[in-house]
Amino acid sequence: MKRLILFALGVTACTGATSDVATTPAKAGSAVSADLIAQTWQVRLAVDAARAPFEGRAGWVAFLQGRRAESLQAFTADADPGAQARVHAEYAAIYRQAALLGASATAQVYGADAQPTDPLETSYLLGVAGALLGDQALTARLGSASASKVAGLSGRDAAWKDWAAAGAAWPPDMVTAAAPGAPTAPTAGRLPDAGVLPHYVLPEQGESTTVDAADLGALWALSRWHEAAAIAASPENEQVVRLWIDPWRLPPELRAPAAVVAIPDTFLFMSAMTTAGDAAFFSDLERDGVSAVAAHASDSPYAVIVARCTEAERLSVDCVLDEAAALGTAIEDAMAKAAGKEDGFHRPFADFARVGVLRAADRTAWKLEDREGSGRLRINALDRTTGTARDPVFLLSVAAWDAGNRNSVRAEELVHGLLTEVPGLEAARLPLDALHIRLSRNAAPGRPMH
Repeated sequence: MKRLILFALGVTACTGATSDVATTPAKAGSAVSADLIAQTWQVRLAVDAARAPFEGRAGWVAFLQGRRAESLQAFTADADPGAQARVHAEYAAIYRQAALLGASATAQVYGADAQPTDPLETSYLLGVAGALLGDQALTARLGSASASKVAGLSGRDAAWKDWAAAGAAWPPDMVTAAAPGAPTAPTAGRLPDAGVLPHYVLPEQGESTTVDAADLGALWALSRWHEAAAIAASPENEQVVRLWIDPWRLPPELRAPAAVVAIPDTFLFMSAMTTAGDAAFFSDLERDGVSAVAAHASDSPYAVIVARCTEAERLSVDCVLDEAAALGTAIEDAMAKAAGKEDGFHRPFADFARVGVLRAADRTAWKLEDREGSGRLRINALDRTTGTARDPVFLLSVAAWDAGNRNSVRAEELVHGLLTEVPGLEAARLPLDALHIRLSRNAAPGRPMH
């Protein structure tokens, strides 16, 4: 049988940090029950017949290798609407995190580190960043660039100002959809033209230099385009698409209670969620906070582990690391048992769960306001997000977190590795570059800037 699995890809993530431990030995057993482990996509798809719809397919080979655009083309050629919806949903999440990254960097470079020579038009950049971040103080800067002579900028500033004055209700689609270069009506199975986004050359005050800037609203428009395309591709999976995007929504976005839906393997396969319960757990964490842990104790391996490792409203990082390793081993053992033999793809499949546990625990620690624990778990997850478990959405989320914490070095490395994969990511890179340069100039002599 032709194998889909091409594990020697050499794909790695640049992290700039080390995890708590180089390798974590598995414990004697996982806290997750054997019955729940048997429900994971890894174990269910260990059987050749169950994996047949994915194996040897050009779309999934491209997806595995990180070539999302090619995978979408292949799924379209195969008339596979579910797989098309999966890729579009991932792009929707990617562009949301790119918008968050650009907004976080803009708030730092032109807000916290504002300089007297900054272009007057940075008020508009800050206003849009504030809208994306849900920061009312920054959003109030909208309307201050009405006298700008930069082509197109004053009109965009006025449109965003009108939106804010009318109540700043999300989503701001009427503003972004009318922007120059905004993508046309969504079409399932293809990518919009993201190569030419609104670009501004802003003159600095009292200087003869200029600043390159992009309109972050364009990234939001791209995200919404892909969300609509995902639903258009597979209308019966509309609730699944919305659930899939939930963990990656921007701070001001509302999250309606998710309907109980069956999630097809097309969405679970090669994802950080082992079961439909994990996907619902991630979504409910964002809306309901830590109450989601108990709500998903019966259907989410991650919720089981988070509950096991939580004490006095704090997550034990060491416990999570141990349980992540133990879950991975348990899944590998269950895959071998289901298939009747060990196979080379078992460990890479289990790696998705090893990383997924860390990501779920990170988000839970964040909801518990344990910033130190969350950070340690996030870095551990980042250091393991390599090979087949590499996830551009998560990598951009880390870059956005870094930008908000003024760590431009690692954020630049992460974004650099994704520029060829994500059309239009340049819009987020420009403010990140500006932040990197400003922090470098302000760093003490002889002291490395991290």
